Parts: sequence; C-alpha cells; structure tokens
Amino acid sequence: MKLSIVTPKGLAYEGIVDYIIVQGDTGELGILEKHIPIVVPISFGFVKKVINNNESYHVISGGLLEFSNDIATVIAQETVEGKTYEDALQLLEKLRIDIKEANRKQVIDFTEMERELALNMREIKASKL
Repeated sequence: MKLSIVTPKGLAYEGIVDYIIVQGDTGELGILEKHIPIVVPISFGFVKKVINNNESYHVISGGLLEFSNDIATVIAQETVEGKTYEDALQLLEKLRIDIKEANRKQVIDFTEMERELALNMREIKASKL
C-alpha cells in the first residue's frame, strides 16, 4: 500500500509500505492492505511505517490520516521521522526550538527595520524644512 505524508512545507514522505500503525486521538490502529476506508484525527501522535520488517516513526502534530483504496494520506502541521518513537520526538523538539529561534530573530529584525524607517522618515522631514 502507498503512504504519503504532507505538511505545509511539502511532501515529507511518500512510498510503498507493508503496513502502518497510527496513534490517533482515540488510540492506536493498525492498517493493512484492503483495510476499510477510514479517517483518523491525530492531534499529537505517530505513524509507524513497516517496510520489510524495518520500522520507523513519523511523529505527527496537528493532522489527520485518511485511508482509502490502499492509499494512506497523512496531512500534518508538523512531522519528523526517527528510527524509534523517542528519536522522532527528540527531532521534533529540536525542530520546534529551531523554528522558535528563527521566529525570534525575525521579530528582532523587524524591530530594527521599524527603527531605521522611523529614522529615515525624520531625516526626510528635516531635509524638506
């Protein structure tokens, strides 16, 4: 069956898997080929994908899974992949810290631009006098 995981940043994963296990808002669910169509909300959980007895985890934050016609599609606000669930959680936490730091720098840059604009406006007014 096919698994696709997408975020606002684009495609996070796409490939053929043997089966998946989803931890959604109502618990865990295993999905094999020919499973009935289903939609699973995932406020915070994971998708465990298994390929040739090798497993890895995608931690999902803010999303849902839809399964139909042997295609599983996950739409998530954030996701990271790890060999284990714990690895994926650590990577997600690091990603969130990096995003928070980038946002902080962007706010600082914006504040500096506002100061420069105000200074330039005063200089323009002074030159017109």
